[in-house]
Amino acid sequence: MYVTLALSPIALISIVQGIDRAGRDTAEVRERLIQTARAASTSEENILAAAEQIARAMANLPEVRNAEADCRQDLSDALRGVAFFADMARVDAKGQVICSASARGAGLDLSRQPIWRDIATGDEFRVAGEPTSRLTSQPAILGMLPIFDSHGRFQGAVAIAIDVHWLDSMLRSSRLPHDSVVAIFGRGGNIIAANHSGIARSIFGSWIDDSDEVHSAPDKNGRTWNYATSALLGKDVFVGFAMRKASLFGPTYVHVTTDFILPFLMLALTWLAIWVVTDRQLARWIVYLRRISAAYRRGHYTVRPNLEGAPKEFRQLGAALAQMASSIEDRDRRLRDALAQKSLLIREIHHRVKNNLQIVMSLLSLQANQLRDPAAKAALKESRARINALALVHRILHELEDQSLVDLKRLLEDLAAQTGEGFGGDRRDLEIETDIVSRHVSSALAVPVALFTVEALTNVFKHAFPPAKRIGGIIRVTLRPAPEGRLRLAIEDNGVGFSADESDTVGTRLIHTFGQQVCGTALIHSQPGKGTVVELWFPDPDLPDSTREDADAETPVRAAAAGA
Repeated sequence: MYVTLALSPIALISIVQGIDRAGRDTAEVRERLIQTARAASTSEENILAAAEQIARAMANLPEVRNAEADCRQDLSDALRGVAFFADMARVDAKGQVICSASARGAGLDLSRQPIWRDIATGDEFRVAGEPTSRLTSQPAILGMLPIFDSHGRFQGAVAIAIDVHWLDSMLRSSRLPHDSVVAIFGRGGNIIAANHSGIARSIFGSWIDDSDEVHSAPDKNGRTWNYATSALLGKDVFVGFAMRKASLFGPTYVHVTTDFILPFLMLALTWLAIWVVTDRQLARWIVYLRRISAAYRRGHYTVRPNLEGAPKEFRQLGAALAQMASSIEDRDRRLRDALAQKSLLIREIHHRVKNNLQIVMSLLSLQANQLRDPAAKAALKESRARINALALVHRILHELEDQSLVDLKRLLEDLAAQTGEGFGGDRRDLEIETDIVSRHVSSALAVPVALFTVEALTNVFKHAFPPAKRIGGIIRVTLRPAPEGRLRLAIEDNGVGFSADESDTVGTRLIHTFGQQVCGTALIHSQPGKGTVVELWFPDPDLPDSTREDADAETPVRAAAAGA
């Protein structure tokens, strides 16, 4: 856009120059056409002038003036050696030829010729505007000079016949521009002689204006011709010169078209040059560097830009990008090494913690075997179950590639199986069912959830199904999405249940404590003879933070209402 605005003044100047040149060329062409028309009539005008001079010379001879015996001889002598005059005669006041250079002219009546009326009333040499063959055996135009006596009375005229074939031959032999037409014609448009008679009749046949202007007329083929005319002698015979409009104004059209097209061509070539230079020197390398940056964005830092042949600035930018990629590769390598070392250390820590917890469990088992007090042995067994839950979390973390996340589905299923095995569920005909969705949570969340589950299951095996009664039962562990962005972990049984005054125990307090550690709410529902349901409502880690925050304000209230 700015380039176009910058070049607009030059384009406007070129257009103005084109308009001015068109006007000057048109005026020059018109002037040249008029001058050519006048130049083309020089020879014919000289012939007519010669005819007038001869007629005046003959009119001054007494023999011709008075039509004496030597009249014919004098007229014949005057025509001798002059090829373009066909005949000469002395005409009386009535228009009768009384003396002629040729014998066939004597006695002819010329009074019916249109020119005779002008001669009888004028005193100048006049030339007929149309050819005739009255005086000669071939087409000719008549020139007449009136004769008056000493008293001014009209005595007749000296007539001279100008050969039309000679005029026609002179026109055809003229050196004229190619594709031009020249013609001699009378005032009525009668063509006397022409180099192209058919075209001349179409152009000059309807001519009525003798002004020195350029006119236009079509020929029979519809082509437009521009022509100018010039009087040969007096106001009866004219010469016309015509050229086709396309030929005449062809150079003008070329000049004007060039002046108009040149600015637009200049703008187009400028934009083309800018486009070529921009594409080869800028856009191509920008697109290439964009692809390199896209590869870096996808993590392919081994790619290096090849900017051979690019401008210096792009080579510098490519070198900077390559240096940046090398730096990122070095940093990523160090980070991967550090992460691998960290992961190895964390796995080793989880492994050692699991082993230590298993050692603690073994020590508790040895200690329990030495005790005789059933209450003490039961307490150690419960502690062993809790420690086993912690060991299970660390075992799962040790086995995972990503030690930061634990699958709750696997953790809870393993806890249920191990707890059931530890409390002799198979021997007591107790069946554990699980319906757990997969959720990956952090170890900070997995530990209290695991301890909550172990505590709830321990209470079920300890209180819901007394060993002395030997009754079968079903224990169901479920983890399902709950409304308002929560998860619901429930341990249900169809055991003996308990009353509200029996719910204030250490296990119950631990269950509520573990629920608070996961920012959730623990609820216990039980009725004697109808089983027990222990619930934990806590935020779903797969939901966005905004949804979780909205749910935090409502779910505890509803859960508490449900517990009530």
